[in-house]
Amino acid sequence: MEKWLAAHDVVFDGRTIPFVLMPHFVSPGQVRRVRAAVHALCGVLDRFCEAYPHDAALREELALPEREDALVRIDPRFPRPMRICRLDAFLSGYTVRFLEFNADSPAGIGYTDVLHQGLETAIPPLPRVKAEFDTAYTPMLPELIATLLDAYAHVRAGADDLPETPRLALIDAAGSPSVPEFEIVCAAAREQGLEALHATLDDVAYDGTTLTAHGEPVHLVYRRAIVEELGDHEHLAQAAGEGRIALVNPFRSRVANNKKLFALFEDPRFAHLLSSEEAEVVRRTIPWTRILRPGRVRYGDWTVDLLPFVADNRERLVLKPASDYGGHGVALGMETEPDAWEAILARHAADQDFIVQEYVPVPEEMFPTVEDGRVQMRLKRFNINPFGIGGRHAGSITRISDRAVINVSAGGGLLPSVIGRHRRRLLAEEEEEAMLA
Repeated sequence: MEKWLAAHDVVFDGRTIPFVLMPHFVSPGQVRRVRAAVHALCGVLDRFCEAYPHDAALREELALPEREDALVRIDPRFPRPMRICRLDAFLSGYTVRFLEFNADSPAGIGYTDVLHQGLETAIPPLPRVKAEFDTAYTPMLPELIATLLDAYAHVRAGADDLPETPRLALIDAAGSPSVPEFEIVCAAAREQGLEALHATLDDVAYDGTTLTAHGEPVHLVYRRAIVEELGDHEHLAQAAGEGRIALVNPFRSRVANNKKLFALFEDPRFAHLLSSEEAEVVRRTIPWTRILRPGRVRYGDWTVDLLPFVADNRERLVLKPASDYGGHGVALGMETEPDAWEAILARHAADQDFIVQEYVPVPEEMFPTVEDGRVQMRLKRFNINPFGIGGRHAGSITRISDRAVINVSAGGGLLPSVIGRHRRRLLAEEEEEAMLA
């Protein structure tokens, strides 16, 4: 299995991504809960992204640096700017709780499709499993390519000299550990008839009319370089601002990446950006979150002074940077010494660049791991990471770890999330439906 994955580019930072010998099974009922929540939250996040250029209160709360603010204001020239989003969550039974949104440059779609293919083809058949369970997995790469092309069609409608079929460039910063996934995505695009290439920011140039990568004209860019990695590179911003490329995700999606939104969802000033049904989804699926700063806030039925409350209730809370990613800077209160906790409060409360969030217990399940050539069942912590692509739930990946902060860059593993149902229960349901009919 490991050799198969290495041969098929399931590699991160030079090593095969850790795996176990099964996908993560979720039930149809669980998927329905996740799908409905993803659909609602994607609509809300798109609205916050679109409101940013016109809403002074939102800009003041997010307090983006000047350069980032200028990038976010660039009109993407297509609707629903948050085309690709990974919504990281804990799933326990039928309860789903979202902990953060990755909308600037979400990763994992390509790896997950190939991981599932590997589990289907590289492991010997398991007839007893197939006899007992029905399983289903829908590849996500076709949805990714479709939303890229839809965004391009909107941009081309305002620039009819652009070709009907674009050349796609997947662009990241130099030295990215995810290059193998980029190759997976480019191969999927080629299968759908597109010319596709991978390039770094250093390989890109713009002459005022045409963006080129490795000297080749490109018209559609799948951006994997996060805003912090752009540095002095202006070519993508210039070409997108002048409507010479479709840039996905556009810089405007960066708004959805900011964890302060978890607090702003409940702010009355932004209530018009949520329907009553969406506000109910937020209430059910988003843990209590506030921007870390002085002041009085609501916590359940209480009104509390936030900073003393955070200091006194360390073990039930988590502190997170508002704009960082990859688990960087996250402090779990129950794993942080009191002095270190107080130091984070003192350092970040004035800058208002952190959030405080209620701790959500990390789910655990048994997974078959390979240790010293033997299969062993081990208890692993896990989170699910559903993807919203084009505003719709497209599928999920599951990340597993021995640690509470679960991240591939910190050594965690990846699994495809597969819908599974017991055949006998399915047959009983069919018989009951037939009797009712």
